[in-house]
Amino acid sequence: MTDFATSNIAGVNVSQVYEETTTGYNSYTDTIPFALGTMCWGSDGTAWVFVKYGTGGSTGAGYVLTFDEDFLAVMMSNSVGALGDKIGVAGATATVDQYGWAQVYGVVDTLYTAGATSANTALASTSTAGKIDDATGTGTKNLSGIILTTAAGSATTAPGVLNWPVIGSTN
Repeated sequence: MTDFATSNIAGVNVSQVYEETTTGYNSYTDTIPFALGTMCWGSDGTAWVFVKYGTGGSTGAGYVLTFDEDFLAVMMSNSVGALGDKIGVAGATATVDQYGWAQVYGVVDTLYTAGATSANTALASTSTAGKIDDATGTGTKNLSGIILTTAAGSATTAPGVLNWPVIGSTN
């Protein structure tokens, strides 16, 4: 678990979400503290990217996301993402139009699975948003650069490793 950021960026908290709000005083709008796509490194060797959450947001930390070149993130499923889109893991619960950090590299403590999933094997999207599996079927998307390091016996969570994951071909 990342304790703190080691990048030369002040104020990074990978488990915090942000949103633009307008107050009544002169219609002041709080600004988002980081540009979309900003990268930071955690104290444990993890890498994180700053994203904006789209439809559905993120149910919580550990759910698998996909994001595009505009850094708009949604929970990964068979119905979202295109070949080459990036994969990350949510650092916190977020709703649509909030901003936060997605882990893209290093050991991840929690990945959500949709069923029994083997360790050290290829993973794919599922019909359940934010959850992955080693089963491939028509319409699933292969995910490269992401594995579980411990098998999951059922729809649960397991630790894994991220190595700049992306969406591969569709089955």
